[in-house]
Amino acid sequence: MAATNAERIKATHIVEYVLFLWQVEDLVRAAGFDEGAMRSLVEEQGEDEVRWLLHYAHTMQREGVREKGHTGEANQALTELAMLHDLLLSTLKDPDYAAAHEAALPYLKELEGKNAQAGVRAMHPIELVCVTLYGWLVLRMSKREVSAETEAAMVAVRNLANALGAGHRRVYASN
Repeated sequence: MAATNAERIKATHIVEYVLFLWQVEDLVRAAGFDEGAMRSLVEEQGEDEVRWLLHYAHTMQREGVREKGHTGEANQALTELAMLHDLLLSTLKDPDYAAAHEAALPYLKELEGKNAQAGVRAMHPIELVCVTLYGWLVLRMSKREVSAETEAAMVAVRNLANALGAGHRRVYASN
């Protein structure tokens, strides 16, 4: 059996995998958990993709995230990334990751401040990275204008996400 899109993305870039799962969750919700509507979203990609999507939708229902929230699978991947972030900065002292983190830090601090003012709960820096990237992707997909200032900040955030993905491949390739 061929690998599904989810499996391929997870193997190549774990941050993109989290964003992919979040997008799938939004698509399933937009389809109203209707099997026919969900099937039509991926049927041109083959039956393996259809099965995967229907299974993921069932998982969402079983885990009680029909209207909001994320599956255990998405949350587990995010938790793994948060732990990896801490590991790369502390124990491994990865210079490439530390540089990417340092470059993104001012933007992350600014976002934390805006979130606090808006009453949004505090989150781990990597959850903030993923939420920020997902919001930026949604804006771009909806063809909404993104300011030059936001685009500049997103370069640093994307670089951090890419460095985290590279760190994930390095750490887990050795296992």
